Amino acid sequence: MSERDVDARVEELTRGLRRMAAGLLEAAAEHPDAARARELSAAARVLTNDVLARLDGEAVEDSPAHRSEPEVQDTIPLAKNAASESGTALDELVELYLPNYARRLDDPVMTDPDLPYERESHLHRVRFGRGKPFEDAPLWNDDVPSRGKAVVRGMTSKAEVLRRLHHSYVIRRDLDSPEGELAVRVLQGCKAISRSRAIDDGEFVDESDLALKLEALQWRALVIAAGRGEYARAQLRTQLRQLEVLAASVLELDTAFRQRSSDPSLGVRIAGAVHGVKAVLRHWPPKVEEAVTESGHTML
Repeated sequence: MSERDVDARVEELTRGLRRMAAGLLEAAAEHPDAARARELSAAARVLTNDVLARLDGEAVEDSPAHRSEPEVQDTIPLAKNAASESGTALDELVELYLPNYARRLDDPVMTDPDLPYERESHLHRVRFGRGKPFEDAPLWNDDVPSRGKAVVRGMTSKAEVLRRLHHSYVIRRDLDSPEGELAVRVLQGCKAISRSRAIDDGEFVDESDLALKLEALQWRALVIAAGRGEYARAQLRTQLRQLEVLAASVLELDTAFRQRSSDPSLGVRIAGAVHGVKAVLRHWPPKVEEAVTESGHTML
C-alpha cells in the first residue's frame, strides 16, 4: 500500500471517528439516564480532544510536545474559577461570556415569547412606567380570577394589568426557591452559549434558529420553576443535562475558534467541532416526556 493510499485510509477513518463523536453527543442528548448521558458526553469529548487531536497532528496534554510548546494566548481570559478543571462546560461558558452585571435578574425576568404584541405592549408600559409595580405582582401559583380579561389602555390600572396578564411573565419572587436556582442556571447557560465567540462571530450555525430554541428552553425552565415542587426540580435537572450536552459541543468549537489565529492547524478541529454542534442541534432539545424525582421514582 502506497503512502497516498495510507493517507487516504487514515482520512477515511478520521471522518468515521468524527461521525462517531457526533453520534455520542446525540445519544447523550437523548439518553434518559443522567449518569449514562454524562459518560457518553465525556467519551465524545475525549474522542475529539485526544484521539482526533492526535490524528490531526495537534499536541495533547499528556504529550511532551504539549508540555514544551508556548501557551496559546487567547483574546478572552480563561475562567477565573478554574471551571475548565473542576466545573462543567456550561460553567466555563458562563464564566467566559456572562459578566456579573448580566447575571442580575430584572422584573419581569422574562415574558412569554408567544405573547401577542398588543398584550406584550401593556406589560412594556408597566415595566418602564413609574414605581416598581412588579413588586406587588401576583406569584405564578396565586389564584387570579381576572386572569385573561382584556386590558383597556388608559382604563386598566397597572396592578390590574399584571393580574389580567398573569402567567404571561415570571417575576424574581417566583424564583425564590431551589427550583428557581436551577432555572437561573438554565437562563444563564443559554445566554452564555448565544454570546460565545464561535456562535456570535463564527457563522457556523443558524443563529436565529438557535436563538428560538434557547428562548423556548429559558421560558419553559422559568415556568417550571415558578410552579415549584419535586417534579419541577426533576424536570429542571433534565433540562440542565440537555443544555450541558450542547454546551460541551459549543465549548469545543469555541475554544478552537478563539485559538485559530495562533494555530492555523486548528482548521480541521474546527470543522469537526462544527459537525458535532450541528449534530446535537439537529434533535435538540429532546422532548422531556418523563422525569425522575429525587426519590428515584419516575413521574409521567
